[in-house]
Amino acid sequence: MAHLLYSLVVLAYAFVPQLVSAACECGYQTHSIKSNENKVFTDVLESDFLHLKDINAQQDWKRQVWDIPAVGTAPWGRNMTLENVILNPLPGDVGTEGVNGRDPGLELRVSAGEPRRGAVKSGEVATARRDMFYGSFRAGIKYTGQHGTCGAFFFYQSDRGEIDVEFLSKLYQDPAKAADLLLVIHAGPEVSTNELFRPTPLSFRPQDGYHEYRFDWTPERITYYADGQFLWETSVGVPKQAGGLTLNHWSNGDPGWSSGLPA
Repeated sequence: MAHLLYSLVVLAYAFVPQLVSAACECGYQTHSIKSNENKVFTDVLESDFLHLKDINAQQDWKRQVWDIPAVGTAPWGRNMTLENVILNPLPGDVGTEGVNGRDPGLELRVSAGEPRRGAVKSGEVATARRDMFYGSFRAGIKYTGQHGTCGAFFFYQSDRGEIDVEFLSKLYQDPAKAADLLLVIHAGPEVSTNELFRPTPLSFRPQDGYHEYRFDWTPERITYYADGQFLWETSVGVPKQAGGLTLNHWSNGDPGWSSGLPA
């Protein structure tokens, strides 16, 4: 198994363009380093995967089950299954290992070995809500150190309205090379793919510990951060409709993307 671990997701949405009043505790304010602007969001959803002991005890995230056949240069398809989404909470309020051992959090697994029926068993969860419209979206993630998988934390409305943070474990194998995070926006066909595909070197290696990955989506722009440090900002391809969030981890053996399978 290759494991992708999520410790904490904090989402703020329902954007309003003014500052929080000192007398009001209902808002959530963010500050853009690049544009030096403050934004206020009126709703907050926080998911604490470090302490969640029963996936059915919450209604915010749903495990996904679906199949997609092999396409292009991929030798296998993808099979998202219930059993590849595993909770491994802390046994108490503190600690460094979950109840199953290993790092604590939500585990999204990619299965090793010859795929059954031609599809690699993988894991995915998505928000039940599909009405998120602008926000500051964040996830604490520790990525796998095993070669051959793709992981993603992303907003999705349609194939022309998507904001991605993507990981390819094959990029993190050589310690002499910078570890690139892939920042990707899917917009209409009138927008150049190259303009919205941004490999961005990190100052750390994603498999070495939990790090906060964040994107802020406002009517004007999309801004990416890692551990609070600015990575990239664009005003091109900004989605204009509501959608939801997805966290996933998968492989289909495609040498041009996920590579794999993991050992």
